[in-house]
Amino acid sequence: MHGAYILCLSRAYLTADISYVYPIARSAPVFVPVFAWLFLDEHLTASVFLAIGIILVAIYILHFGGHVLRGFKNLFAAFHHQDLRWAFCTLALVVSYSLVDKKGMDAFLHHFPEQPFANGVTFFFIEATLGFFLCNVYIFIKHPAKDIFQIWKSEWKKAIFAGTATAASYSLICVVLQFEALSTIVSLRQVSVLLVVYWGCWKLHEPFGPQRLLAAVLILIGVFLIGTP
Repeated sequence: MHGAYILCLSRAYLTADISYVYPIARSAPVFVPVFAWLFLDEHLTASVFLAIGIILVAIYILHFGGHVLRGFKNLFAAFHHQDLRWAFCTLALVVSYSLVDKKGMDAFLHHFPEQPFANGVTFFFIEATLGFFLCNVYIFIKHPAKDIFQIWKSEWKKAIFAGTATAASYSLICVVLQFEALSTIVSLRQVSVLLVVYWGCWKLHEPFGPQRLLAAVLILIGVFLIGTP
């Protein structure tokens, strides 16, 4: 499922602008609480629902340059845009793999309650091995091996760094999935978007802007609400 997610996200970036694709793919916090309630019997407090909504609005502020209403109109219009079907497939897969991973980690914790960290790492490497194997098979079918190895030769350092960071971060997410509500975790993951934005401001000298400050404040409020009993 993670392999299919990577392929769909890649296809989405090829067929539509990132300003449309990324907010759609990051809309999972809207849908995960509903499906978590239906399939995982999660019951969230009003403050957590409010926090999820605040964080989601902050993400849209970042990606639509402060024009949130226009951004939502564009998203609704995107439902009729054929080129954005891959973005919506990506969103569906994000919601799906989140539910599957939560169920998987609950099962691991039930059978091995004394080793939550090992559970998270083991689960990640099992699904990553299967997912990336299928993803690589598809890539070698669609592209000449010569081109793939040429890219690897020039980008292998970045690839290893990205792979290591992904393994570490998602292994930790798998650990936390054993103890916290899925809806809360999926929402808090959106904080990474804010970190990327500020990295761009700091390292790439992109304009900061009042909308980014507003988004930062909203995300901090959302995190505080989630962390408050």
